[in-house]
Amino acid sequence: MHWGRLVIILIVLAVVVGASAFVGSIVALSRNLPQLDSMKRTILAQTTFIYDRHGLVIAQLHGDTNRVIVKSSQIPQVMKDATVAIEDRRFYQHHGVDFEGIARALVQDIRAGHVVEGASTITQQFVKQAYVGDEQSLARKLREAVLSWQLEGKWSKDKILTEYLNSVYYGAGAYGVQAAAQTYFHKPISKVNLPQAALLAALPKFPSQYSPVYDPGVVKQRRNLVLDAMASSGYITQARADRAKKAKLGVFKSPPNPQKGPAAYFVDYVTRELIKRYGARETFEGGLKVHTTLDFDWQRKAIDSLKSTLPSGPQGALVSIDPANGFIRTMSASTDWRTTKFNVTFQAHRQPGSAMKPFALIAVVEQGANPATTYYTSHPLHIPMPGGNPPIWDVFTFEHSTGQRRMNLVSATLASDNTIYAQLCLDLGPQKVVAVAKKMGITTRLYPYPSIVLGGQDVTPLEMADAYATLASGGIHHKPQAIEKVVFPSGRVEKSKAKGRRVLSQGVAYTVQKILQQNTRAGTAAAMPAYYSGISAGKTGTTNDSTDAWFCGFNTKLATAVWMGYLDQTTPMYGVQGATYCVPIFGKFYNLVFDGRVLPDFPLPTAMPVWKPWKGHYSTIMPSPQSSSPSPSKSGKGKATPTVTKTIKPSPTPTKTTKPPTPKPTPTPTGT
Repeated sequence: MHWGRLVIILIVLAVVVGASAFVGSIVALSRNLPQLDSMKRTILAQTTFIYDRHGLVIAQLHGDTNRVIVKSSQIPQVMKDATVAIEDRRFYQHHGVDFEGIARALVQDIRAGHVVEGASTITQQFVKQAYVGDEQSLARKLREAVLSWQLEGKWSKDKILTEYLNSVYYGAGAYGVQAAAQTYFHKPISKVNLPQAALLAALPKFPSQYSPVYDPGVVKQRRNLVLDAMASSGYITQARADRAKKAKLGVFKSPPNPQKGPAAYFVDYVTRELIKRYGARETFEGGLKVHTTLDFDWQRKAIDSLKSTLPSGPQGALVSIDPANGFIRTMSASTDWRTTKFNVTFQAHRQPGSAMKPFALIAVVEQGANPATTYYTSHPLHIPMPGGNPPIWDVFTFEHSTGQRRMNLVSATLASDNTIYAQLCLDLGPQKVVAVAKKMGITTRLYPYPSIVLGGQDVTPLEMADAYATLASGGIHHKPQAIEKVVFPSGRVEKSKAKGRRVLSQGVAYTVQKILQQNTRAGTAAAMPAYYSGISAGKTGTTNDSTDAWFCGFNTKLATAVWMGYLDQTTPMYGVQGATYCVPIFGKFYNLVFDGRVLPDFPLPTAMPVWKPWKGHYSTIMPSPQSSSPSPSKSGKGKATPTVTKTIKPSPTPTKTTKPPTPKPTPTPTGT
């Protein structure tokens, strides 16, 4: 017993001497060490948040480090008390370096024969993370101590503790208490209770060795140790600690992932845009607050409209754009992000069929042709195309009708007559159709082949929504935008520019608007009032063998492209046209979005186009030698006209024969 006391006395004396030497070393070294103010603080990776137009969080982006910085007021006192009790119980008494703690730890380590208790303070741990790194050397420890001493003279205890709680690692990729609370409890740190706070405080000691999910027994013991430490420090009573020990851990097996929700494909699009602007590191570690143009409520309604209408088998996409500014309001697909990362809304390049015809209509109206008084003869075409592939362009009307009928361009649009629009394209020159499509928003490369007017070249749903939004706006094109503003951790704000450019005159746009408005009442989209009775205009599109079906439409507030088809691009959808499912999807969606609101009609412009005589050479072409004697043709009114044409460069992709899908729900008739 006598020798034991002597050993302890000698140890204490050694500690005092060592501490004195340590202090002397700090004082001596501090003269040559850089001051805290001149030290460059390590930039901590922070999680990026993505919001919809109303401020709703729709996703979080982060790499290996998931960290969300919170204010002191957002961290409950019980979390602060638990951390101090287990990590640094003399935190409020020392000045960054705890000499008493060093002596106590040394005695405990000597008695145990190995390291059982550390002496690093919360301040020192923060300084190590933020300024000096984790190099294992005496110089680093001394530098850490000096800077901790300086920091205590500049910051309050609460600020130091808050910074520490925002930076420390809690395992499972979660850095800081906010990310930890969300990872393990699916709640913000402000909502954690006593047992949960104690569990979180227990993790930084061994964040990589023990997991609340996979090592619940060890973690529970460690949590209970924190509760006892809180009681011995006077933060809670022992009785309360004992009650808290009975609580289950209650942790989730995996963190919440908002990107698996309804906005997953839109988030993918936004993420790509952020990486283009700022790079991957800033996107995933920069702590950005990204305010997007998406309306999350509309997004859910779009997905509901797709999934409740599409038959089994084909996939669908719906993209909506605000004509006033180009803001993307919905970007939805019937596919599941968890099973396919292919984003059909902007990555699927598909033939739009007759949904391309309005670009030719716009082009001819720009030439001064009055659609109501410009007539062509509808009949099968057999047109030699020197140098073409194939050399003969065969174009037929609906169901290969062999009859002839003279129609103006308004009736031809409502009937979606292929032969009339093929002749119109040849009279215009396909380069004019391409030029209109490009200035209205089609960014995919288009070739000036005659088949362009019948939708023989690929575009994306996003491009089609953008082009029809230009028409809906009265001729002003806005580049589609998904990001409204980005707020950086420093407080700097970058706003997206939404300046538009007029590409069509108001008179030209209005003329085509009104024709496409008739189409939703008496044309290929005549079924629209059964689903949406408000103001609407648009055009259906169907390709060879019904491999793709479309409806692109708009009112004064929103433009939308609806597409459906198989992802393999070759499987036909027997009997499916643009009016079969796409029109009902559009109508259901608009009915949900506008919910009976009375919207204004398309405004009458102050100046209409000046009409000029239009004489087309190809309007006089005689019927194909392959056709039989003339007979009355079906008008096509109220029926979609598939693009039944051999595409002239590039050649059409051969389609395979499969069993047709069972239509669910039963397609609504579009009239006769």
